[in-house]
Amino acid sequence: MGVVLPSFIGSASLHAICPFGGVVTFWNLVTDGILIKKIHDSSVVLASLGVLSALLFGPVLCGWICPFGTVQEWVGKLGRKLWKKRYNTFVPKKLDAYLRFLRYGVLIWVVYMTAVSGTLIFQTVDPYYALFNFWHSDVSVIGLIILAVVLVLSLFVERPFCKYACPYGAFLGVFNTFRIFAIRRKVNTCISCNACTKACPMNIDVANKETVRNHQCISCMKCSSESACPVAETVILNSEKLKKEVRTKYLGIISVLIILGGIGISMLLGLWNVESSKQPALIKEGAFAGNPSPTDIRGSYTWLDVAKAFSIPQELLVEAFDAVRAEDKVNLLETLYAGKIPEGMEVGTDSVRQFVSLYTGLPHEAEETTLLPYAAIEVLRREMKDTGSDFEEIAAKAVKLEDLSPNFIEQTLSSVPIAFTGKTTFQELLDAGYAREDIERITGTFDSLSSAVKTFVEAKGMSFTEVKAKLIELLE
Repeated sequence: MGVVLPSFIGSASLHAICPFGGVVTFWNLVTDGILIKKIHDSSVVLASLGVLSALLFGPVLCGWICPFGTVQEWVGKLGRKLWKKRYNTFVPKKLDAYLRFLRYGVLIWVVYMTAVSGTLIFQTVDPYYALFNFWHSDVSVIGLIILAVVLVLSLFVERPFCKYACPYGAFLGVFNTFRIFAIRRKVNTCISCNACTKACPMNIDVANKETVRNHQCISCMKCSSESACPVAETVILNSEKLKKEVRTKYLGIISVLIILGGIGISMLLGLWNVESSKQPALIKEGAFAGNPSPTDIRGSYTWLDVAKAFSIPQELLVEAFDAVRAEDKVNLLETLYAGKIPEGMEVGTDSVRQFVSLYTGLPHEAEETTLLPYAAIEVLRREMKDTGSDFEEIAAKAVKLEDLSPNFIEQTLSSVPIAFTGKTTFQELLDAGYAREDIERITGTFDSLSSAVKTFVEAKGMSFTEVKAKLIELLE
């Protein structure tokens, strides 16, 4: 649309600006010193700011900032028109009291499974992720179903996901028990009209409490004297120890300032990063425990990233894989070798993993279809890294980029505006400048732009390697 995002957001993914990622990666960060896949340094910064704001005012991120909470509220407005006073009262109180603790079960499950697997396990079932990525192929059907269920329930119950299932809300809710600024009801001026209780989206009985310490409170302040209570200075947000009061109209501003100010400070300190951490997971067991795993090298890594992670001279990597620039990404190999090697075989990210494994001696089991460039074999021989029992077998299958000059390689890499992978979608091809009619001449007619090209063509019995090569030729 031609809109330039603020520099602190840039091309950030949803994971990069989600504070819950900083919570689920905490165990891996402490024990292994690395972030789990898809979680960025920015997530940890936001998680820390979320804790700071919760210590002061409770879960203000839930009540004032969370976009998924906002969407549930929007749907809830329609539900309120449909059901009038019955809205948000359909769940029996006794059942509701038990259901409220489900989200703590979700929190424990997510944190445990993430720590064990080292992957972002919650993404599969996260309706928040599904809502803002429903057009992407990596959104699971389960996530979309849960999203639909939450939106339908929002017509009957206010913020159903927040109440019963949100693990991040559960985490922040704990801070309600000892937050510095709490919601308080002054008994001497209260007229017992129950307006505060009726206004609470989380169904908290504010009218019968002097201080709201309920783990479900989202600090939305809809119960306050500035919003629902008809008596001035009766339901307020203050700190008895500090003798300070915060007006509702300022709370939202303060919350945003904490987030933006914290981001600004983290940028000055060099802590803010919305790109994936280029640090492979560590091997956890066996003789190589504590070393980085070649298996965890990703296509988004540059040669510089690989060199740094495994202490391999970058010039050796560039030479081994006929790369042009050390700043190029590893996944460009697939583009470079497309159509120039035997059908069904591939020189790509797994080739880099295999090379690193041979060079360092660290374990990695390569795919049967993985090939190494002949230049990589020559580098390994020269550096005397050819002592492995299966080296000669690997060397016998090595391939050459015959008759390709360095200029041709550089032109190929610079002329193709996209790195083809198994997850590349038709929408990404269109965004890269391909014409739809040209694509369909090779792949056949497609309806869904979010479909992965590989999945689509293989379902039609076509070879993805051949299709990829033909698509690349379109721009040569």
